[in-house]
Amino acid sequence: MGNEKKGKIIMFPQTKERLIEEAFMALEAKRYKEAFRFLRAAEQLGDSSFPVRLGLAVCCYELGEHDEAEWRLAALLEEQPDNSELLQMYIALLLQTNRYSEAEAAIRAALQRPSLSVSLRGQLRQLLRFSEKMSARPLPPAEWKQAKRLLESGDIAEQMQLIKQLEKEEISPVLPLLKQYLREPDKSPMAKTMLLRLLTVKRVDEAVTVEKFGRRIDVVPSALNEQTETEFASMLLRLLEQRLSADSPSLYETAAEIWLRYAYILYPFPPEPANAEAWMAALHWMASRFQGIDVETNDVAARYGVTEAEMAELCKKLHEVEKLSFF
Repeated sequence: MGNEKKGKIIMFPQTKERLIEEAFMALEAKRYKEAFRFLRAAEQLGDSSFPVRLGLAVCCYELGEHDEAEWRLAALLEEQPDNSELLQMYIALLLQTNRYSEAEAAIRAALQRPSLSVSLRGQLRQLLRFSEKMSARPLPPAEWKQAKRLLESGDIAEQMQLIKQLEKEEISPVLPLLKQYLREPDKSPMAKTMLLRLLTVKRVDEAVTVEKFGRRIDVVPSALNEQTETEFASMLLRLLEQRLSADSPSLYETAAEIWLRYAYILYPFPPEPANAEAWMAALHWMASRFQGIDVETNDVAARYGVTEAEMAELCKKLHEVEKLSFF
């Protein structure tokens, strides 16, 4: 009797619901092994819903279980052939595992659908040409290796060097990996600025998600106008020159360097808040400290007509970015 019970799953109320809730919490935290375990259990309990099967496919993809990820994604695509994100994930997997003939077939089938967006159609045509070319090559492209290293490396200097190398490459085949880098919150904000500028130069005309310092934005690189995006930063630089250069040229130069680094690393986000006086007070105080000049915070804040609390908050933001500038 005891042997019969051994190994059986005892069904409590809302078991599947609880498993799915835990699974997606783990997925959001990128704990893919844990998420896979919960989702697999939910599937075994009879939940064959689209979100559960998609979650399992994503886990397999992230855990390197490419064969299972491939058949799961293919099955999902049969149900939702117009799902562009699913299609891009499937093709990216095929290219990553050098299955160029399969990628070519999937792309040709997708191009037959009239519902395909213009930007995605253009990207797929580029990937089709790439797949056709790579079918005759036994080795994966150098570009893909570089992009994979970019995602996997924990060395910021190496990441920046890899982005520089990609300037000479055709990046369309590795665009999904580059987009992944931009949206991962733990990647270098400085390297993300370099990468976004690269995509702008390459005239990438599809939306990418950029996440930095807890802020997220969707932008189309080819449509970015750096002059417009940095208008507030440029205006504040001119104000700094007017207010500081006459008193101390070296203090102005130090403040300007701090501000330019901050604006660069923050790009494409604008500085917040858009309070020029508060930013100038913070930069004045930071530049003074950098030069070994002892100044009272209340004196600096009073000079610019802001509170010490306002100034301190912005000094904290500047200091956070300054730490990222030296690696």
